[in-house]
Amino acid sequence: MGRKSYTFSVGNGNMILIIYTALLLWRIDCVVESTKVVKSSMRHQTTSPLSRVGPTASLRDAEPDFLGPIENVTVALGREAVLTCSVSDLGDYKVAWIRADDQTILTLHTRLVTHSSRYAVTNDSPRSWQLHIRPLKVEDRGCYMCQINTSTMKKQIGCVDVLVPPNIMDEGTSGDVVAREGQDVSLSCRAGGRPLPRILWRREDGTNIQLRNEVGELKKVDMFMGQNLNLTKVERRQMGAYLCIASNDVPPSVSKRIMLSVNFQPSIVVSTKVIGVPTGSHTRLECYIEAYPQSINYWLKGGEEMILAGEKYDLSEERLFAYQTRMALTITDFVTEDSGTYTCVSTNTIGKAEGTIRLYEIKITTTTTTTTTTTTTTTTTTTTTTTPPPTTTEYFPPRFVVPLQPAEQKFYTPDVTTYDTMQNVIEQSVLDNNWLPTAESAACRSHQAFTLSVLIFLSVLPYLKYIIVSSFQSLLFTLNRFEVILLSHVLR
Repeated sequence: MGRKSYTFSVGNGNMILIIYTALLLWRIDCVVESTKVVKSSMRHQTTSPLSRVGPTASLRDAEPDFLGPIENVTVALGREAVLTCSVSDLGDYKVAWIRADDQTILTLHTRLVTHSSRYAVTNDSPRSWQLHIRPLKVEDRGCYMCQINTSTMKKQIGCVDVLVPPNIMDEGTSGDVVAREGQDVSLSCRAGGRPLPRILWRREDGTNIQLRNEVGELKKVDMFMGQNLNLTKVERRQMGAYLCIASNDVPPSVSKRIMLSVNFQPSIVVSTKVIGVPTGSHTRLECYIEAYPQSINYWLKGGEEMILAGEKYDLSEERLFAYQTRMALTITDFVTEDSGTYTCVSTNTIGKAEGTIRLYEIKITTTTTTTTTTTTTTTTTTTTTTTPPPTTTEYFPPRFVVPLQPAEQKFYTPDVTTYDTMQNVIEQSVLDNNWLPTAESAACRSHQAFTLSVLIFLSVLPYLKYIIVSSFQSLLFTLNRFEVILLSHVLR
């Protein structure tokens, strides 16, 4: 009977709570059972997945193979060349690098076979095998074989190309050249390298190269491309150093300096042939000489006497260019005996040249000027005149004002003789210029400050309190009356 009463006392809310609790316990029990099953399966699983694939021998059914071709490389001389061979499924097989032309084995797997320390092998990843050659030499140019030692040998070939910077060869290249003016000259330059170098010609001093075309006309160029530089009917202006520059985009470029010398007999140019020299002065004679090879130069007086340096004569030479020289003679304290002809002479192994200058004396005349001074005496006569004392007459001239500037006035009164009068004039000028206010003007301004409205306000001010209070009381009385009337109407 007690159990039944307990069942009927359970409400709807308790019933829902009981159902939810039962479902939660059932879910927890399912999770526990599933965990037990997983742990049991994990405990009994002892076979590796690889054991279900089959024995190791079954994986060797596919032999190793190359993943792609070996890329050829082009490297400059002295750098490092790297050939890469990629292999898949290598397994227990070996990779070897062999030189293709002479079948020399260089490396076997990771071991270096050759005795040259310039070769090395690396295996950065299981599928990549690199052959390193460093430093690269010209004889390393060629092809290399990557080989796998399968039952049927598998191989791939990659090649190395070695770039060689240019090198000017002595054989076939001109040395310094000497020619007579008017002859034809050919300058040659040969260079080796890989790729084949380009040949460029320039003047060392930066000037233009003068070439002649088929009709013999001269043309000027900054540079010339080609192995041979042909100069037709060479002139003295074409003398100088020429640079043969070889380049093939593999640094560094190289050059060779070839000197061209043009021999010719001397020639002399004199700027002035006749010169007048004042007596006692200094004079300078100059001759410009062109000659190659270098000439011997000297001065003659009168065509026979050789002039030597001393107190009277000063000799100098200045080299202007490879074939140009300026020759100078300075004569000090010119006198009549120094007049005559002076000859500059230049000679070399090819010929001789002369230039003549004639000097004459210029005499200077001195003029003396005499100056005469004349003195004049003046007599002065003084006359004394006696004047009677003037008669004193009182005269009061009118006062006048001379205006100078708007901001300043000066008063001139001729009859001011005493200090009091001067003081009066100063005070008057100050008043006229409104510098200081007078008592009269100050009083007027103070009187004008109190207007009529201000005076009325000051008069009413003592009674203002009473007016405000009475007005306020009247207002209160009126409000009270209005309130009484309003109340009486409401009571009715």
